[in-house]
Amino acid sequence: MSRRKTVTFELAASSERKRSVRDFRRQCYSLMGRTDLLQDEGVAGSVQQRLDDQLNLIEARLGDETVGTIRWGTYVSVAGSDHYADSIIQNKNGLPNSEPESFSRTDRLIIHPKYRRGTVLIGLARFCLRLAMESGSQFDLCWSEKPLTRVYQRLGYTVLPQRLVNARSVTLYPQILNIQQFGDRWSARTEVRRQSSAKPQFDQNQLSTSC
Repeated sequence: MSRRKTVTFELAASSERKRSVRDFRRQCYSLMGRTDLLQDEGVAGSVQQRLDDQLNLIEARLGDETVGTIRWGTYVSVAGSDHYADSIIQNKNGLPNSEPESFSRTDRLIIHPKYRRGTVLIGLARFCLRLAMESGSQFDLCWSEKPLTRVYQRLGYTVLPQRLVNARSVTLYPQILNIQQFGDRWSARTEVRRQSSAKPQFDQNQLSTSC
């Protein structure tokens, strides 16, 4: 009898693993038919690669296969060079304070279409939580197209009274998470219940549209 594989979560620390994460992102964008995001990885590839190098890339792996990724880091580590996070901080609207050291930032949440139910989403979020608490961050910022806000709200994010517009003239919705509240809600849970396939709480096809 073969042993069932377990999803593990780890940092993509080496150049090879980071390159693999970028390949995974492009694969998911292709599966989703998101040629706009494929172009973003290509045309703005140097910008994304720089952020990949400055921030933490977290992988969800099933054996040797990458099934999900997310990018996280403190805001101060990329302040002045992270366009969207800079815009949110400078706008200030809805933020609990204006101290850069209080914030971390999350983007590039991507989960393979075959693995969008179960523990992958929560596992990636928990990994970010641990890093955020170790760094002393109090709040996490993210931004996404409107359909994906429901996924972040499931984790505890709330939409800020700000809006961003990307290079494709698509409106993005900045969101904020109280890290301590997230920890109180999720860190002690040892099991994440799967959603009923009959009544999904959000559109499963939107998980690869993070910006």
